[in-house]
Amino acid sequence: MSNCLVFGRFMLPRGGVGSAWSTIACDQYTSRPEYWKAEEERVGDEPSALRLICPEAFLSEVSDRLSGIAACSLDYVKNVLVEYKGGVLVKRACSHGTRYGLVCLVDLEEYDYRTGDSPVRATEGTVTARIPPRLAVRKASALDVSHVICLIDDSGCTLIEPLIGKGEPLYDISLPRGGRLEGRLITDTSAPERAIAALESEAAEAGKPFVLVGDGNHSLAAAKALYEKYKAEGDGRAATARYALVEVENVRSDGVIFLPIHRVVYGCPDIADRLEENLRGDGKVTLVRSDVGVKLSAPSDPAEAYAAVQKIIDESGAETDYIHGDGELLRICAERSDAVGVLMPPLGKDGLFAYIAAHGTLPRKSFSLGEAEDKRYYVECRHIDDKGI
Repeated sequence: MSNCLVFGRFMLPRGGVGSAWSTIACDQYTSRPEYWKAEEERVGDEPSALRLICPEAFLSEVSDRLSGIAACSLDYVKNVLVEYKGGVLVKRACSHGTRYGLVCLVDLEEYDYRTGDSPVRATEGTVTARIPPRLAVRKASALDVSHVICLIDDSGCTLIEPLIGKGEPLYDISLPRGGRLEGRLITDTSAPERAIAALESEAAEAGKPFVLVGDGNHSLAAAKALYEKYKAEGDGRAATARYALVEVENVRSDGVIFLPIHRVVYGCPDIADRLEENLRGDGKVTLVRSDVGVKLSAPSDPAEAYAAVQKIIDESGAETDYIHGDGELLRICAERSDAVGVLMPPLGKDGLFAYIAAHGTLPRKSFSLGEAEDKRYYVECRHIDDKGI
């Protein structure tokens, strides 16, 4: 059995990673285009991962941005980036403390976002309509830049933790609004490869997934779609596209936290009544209109609460956004008279892998790995050429 997680080639800016290069994930601040316009001003003319993505705040403009992304990616491959091989042990100082991760590659042959028994699985239901614009960006770009975070259940701390402090320093940077990030190059991958093989075998014997996609599932689904396209067409780039760049984190780590993802519904005056009339249970969610919050009954199991709230919202057919952070939701509801927000409860980490094994996926947008600024920023990237892993 080949490992689901492997080590291979990746790229970083020649001469070091500057603050202009790193960029927050494209699926953050979807309701705040002004954030992204400020990022454009911050970056200026410096090389930046911002030039390689289309923020979801501007997803309607994606077709207009593809040629620029394509040209920029080719220029960066030729003139800006240098290639490394191995993995990167990352140390992230963020709002809730410190967490560690291992940047490596996931084999997309072992990943399936549909419910099933693949070793690498999604934690949430995938909305296939969200894949095409992300696929368009990936098709246009010669580079894979990734904000995907994958989770493993490593109770013995055998993979990531033994690498702490090892390897050659690659970068030590201050992220824009996002704390600090250190990266160390791991070239001797023999020990982590053994740990991966053992963990994968244990998961298979227990009937559980080995890897869960904790963040960036739709981006990984788009990477899978591009790989399958190349494979079907006999395109030599399939050998490289098969492996997607990800950061792996141990769900057992104190540095990995689950925060709720809230809902805000626009232009649906009766959504508050629908929620109040249909939600039942011993738990609570908070309905927010303007600057007023009202507690509503909801199922006590957070996963069931998410499912119940989402069902009511989906049935309304109203425009909906998914918001990271209590303050951000309160700001939106205070500023927009047509907005109704729902503050959701946090989901527990315990039992996540067993839940996915038993139920397939969680309800859509059930948890977030930290606040918006705590997410993975784009730093490492990968040239999708025909050279393979």
